[in-house]
Amino acid sequence: MALSETTHALEFLLSEAPGGRSRESGTLNSGQSCVAGEVLGRIMTAAGAKVSGTGDGTIGAVTVGPAAQVGVYVLVGIAESGNAGTFSVTAPDGTALPNLTVAAAYASQHINLTVADGANDWDIGDVIHVTVTGGDYEALDTAATTGEQTACAILIGTTDATSADTGIAVIARDAEVVSSMLTWPSGISATNQALATSRLAARGIILR
Repeated sequence: MALSETTHALEFLLSEAPGGRSRESGTLNSGQSCVAGEVLGRIMTAAGAKVSGTGDGTIGAVTVGPAAQVGVYVLVGIAESGNAGTFSVTAPDGTALPNLTVAAAYASQHINLTVADGANDWDIGDVIHVTVTGGDYEALDTAATTGEQTACAILIGTTDATSADTGIAVIARDAEVVSSMLTWPSGISATNQALATSRLAARGIILR
């Protein structure tokens, strides 16, 4: 009988940063069973709240895109208009994103939401924070909208979390890995794999 040997813990790793800087502990979400070298995404929760200013429109539910970053997105009013207005949008790493128009759906690779007009118009200098928080890891899922679509880490050792959340260790940054030893979602398109590879590269995880 032929036997297939699975990837061993860290067998995919070529190099990493000193002092454990490349590694992070986390939790594999219940219902998941993943192998060493599997590319992971991370469930993210996001919510917006006014920090200061006169505007009182509702800040709608926030979903995250494939480039979403854990941290605070800062929205600052840069133009005032009756029943409208414009906000600049800055990602947690300082990247300037396209401006947001009040009362219009805002869609980006990072965050998606609508800032509604209120009884009091949004004014220049008004500030809104959209906070994105990272939670459990899951296998990369390019069809998801809650964070798992963004490649952000590689699982160090095979883990079965089918019955309950299970602690894991991941390569989260600054490492070189063997591309051929990684596990991707079944049927992932070349476009989505290239996007995921670029997201890992943005974290310093380089495929060789």
